[in-house]
Amino acid sequence: MRPFAFVPVVLVFALSTATPSVAQTGSESNLVLTILGGAVAGHDLWTIDKQPVCVIPSGGGACSSNYDTLRLSRSIGSSLSLGVAATYFPSPHLGMHAELSYLGLPSDASCSAPSYNADPDNKNEQLCNEIQSQIGGGGAISVFAGVVVRAATRGTVSPYVRGSLGFVNQAHSTTEVVGAFTDGTGFHERLIIADPKQGRTSLMLGFGAGFTSPLSAGYQFRIEVRDAIVSLERLTGPANALGVAPVATRSYHHFALALGIDVVLEKKRGRRY
Repeated sequence: MRPFAFVPVVLVFALSTATPSVAQTGSESNLVLTILGGAVAGHDLWTIDKQPVCVIPSGGGACSSNYDTLRLSRSIGSSLSLGVAATYFPSPHLGMHAELSYLGLPSDASCSAPSYNADPDNKNEQLCNEIQSQIGGGGAISVFAGVVVRAATRGTVSPYVRGSLGFVNQAHSTTEVVGAFTDGTGFHERLIIADPKQGRTSLMLGFGAGFTSPLSAGYQFRIEVRDAIVSLERLTGPANALGVAPVATRSYHHFALALGIDVVLEKKRGRRY
């Protein structure tokens, strides 16, 4: 995330320090239900430059003594996010926040090779092309809660920052690689790198900054820049003949921009003179 992305938020904080009219103050929201939608940025995950894959002879059966070398990689693609959140402010500036959201995190694989050994069916070339053409699967669901601090609680623009802790459940593996090919006997899937665990649940640390602005008596507009720090499994070396590869866990930043509509369920009315 480039530093200038936070400039609008900084400007909002500066503008919020302007002195409000003495004759009138706005209402102050205490309990808010939010419907959110936004976009999450992607990133590279892992690369295996030299993954040996044996050549299966014509007619199938066991591996031959010949091997092809594939370059395999996987990345997390950008995705849309949707969520619902609730925020309660027991005091004017300090509140509690909870959210359930779809984070996406689709996993895209790619495959290439400088050349292939002779094979009448070009099985490994088919295999690599099929891996390259696969559409990334995602489906990460996040549940988290935290603390919100806001300023200018009765202003036209109310900036805030928040911190949160929670969990992310990933339905798809970030390490498994499976391809397919066809020969005279039909269609066949071939496991290159195995992941017996498939999906996993991991901790998530989140941060956000944004502002709210009233739309009408019971609604607010919200915009937020957020960062979800999630640990993901990644490969650190090629797989052996059984498809088992060394795996490590690393934390990644997932930056997002979210827009939302707040339904104000409870508020303190402002004063008019």
